[in-house]
Amino acid sequence: MKKVLYFLSIVLVVLALYVTFFSPSPTLLSPLSPVPSTPYHLPSTNYVVLGFAPYWNLKKLSPESLSGITHFAYFNLLLNGNGSLYTKVNAREEDPTYTNFKRIITGKIDTGPKPLLITFMPESQSALAEIVSSPIKRRAAITTILSSLETSHAAGVNIDFEPLGDISAELRGDFTLFIQELRSKLSTMNHQLLTISIYASAVSRPRLWDLAELTPYTDYFVVMTYDYTMPGSNSAGPNSPLRGSGDLFEHDIIKNIAEITKVTPANKILLGIPFYGYEWETLDSSKYSPTDSKGSVASLERVQSMLDDKTLELIWDRNSLTPYAISTSSGKVSQIYFENATSIRLKLEFVKSAGLGGIAIWALGYEGNNSWVWPLIHTLTE
Repeated sequence: MKKVLYFLSIVLVVLALYVTFFSPSPTLLSPLSPVPSTPYHLPSTNYVVLGFAPYWNLKKLSPESLSGITHFAYFNLLLNGNGSLYTKVNAREEDPTYTNFKRIITGKIDTGPKPLLITFMPESQSALAEIVSSPIKRRAAITTILSSLETSHAAGVNIDFEPLGDISAELRGDFTLFIQELRSKLSTMNHQLLTISIYASAVSRPRLWDLAELTPYTDYFVVMTYDYTMPGSNSAGPNSPLRGSGDLFEHDIIKNIAEITKVTPANKILLGIPFYGYEWETLDSSKYSPTDSKGSVASLERVQSMLDDKTLELIWDRNSLTPYAISTSSGKVSQIYFENATSIRLKLEFVKSAGLGGIAIWALGYEGNNSWVWPLIHTLTE
């Protein structure tokens, strides 16, 4: 009963924010609702602001982004099925994930003064099953991870194993063993930070992560609260809806976090904050319009560029508490669902109200030159 009342109070907080910011409000929004600029400084609270830096975005890192986070996470290094590091695409071509890792450890890429985490992923779905299921290959993968952390002087690791579909109880248990064994080895290295990326639906469906069992060994769970509507969907829709699940989309952030906090403490959760959305050609301009296009990523940088060119009609979706935009400049109707200052502000208020551990940004570099982004993120740590 206490948990039910707790999350009802969260919903009431969000609704109060909704009324404060949006009622009464016109359907159209002013461009991206900028917030006043504030000086950059080190965080004075315990909230974590983890910034993921994909290898393909490293040239877009800025002093503002490196100052705006508390932890820098390089994305990513890949693991072969035998537990070794995946370094080559073929006999002649080095894998870019490894190439850019070497650039980081040799200082050719400045990651700033914040603690460095390295993200590890299996190089394929079959590699994931091999590593997790075999005690020998689990140990080999752990040795590879520890060696990479030592080489890079990293403060910790992010484990991002994302299997497709429902998972067997056996594989789920094997993954827990993998994390237990990894934690044991990390503990000999000055208590290195261990984070695990999980789907927002980690509790509502049979997934890889037994959160109750993993909690004692994990510092933070990075909840990927985005991709709620993906390219390839039958209709356009919100990428990161704070609320509004029902007939049109199955999940939302409040619902998923309520499920997750039943099995793990709220302060071990980092809420995913997307600096991107998705764009589709749609049948018409109606909200959540059907589409037969595959869809594509639209970074905040791209959205701002289209706003500057005045090719977008910006609209607020009161259902999901996120913005979307309509374009007809190409002669066809396109819709983009993304984040702006208002929707991110609501998510940050949710983090505070729910007692979460902080946020995880996907991804550094997607914000472009939007001057409102980092002052807004700093409101979490002020």
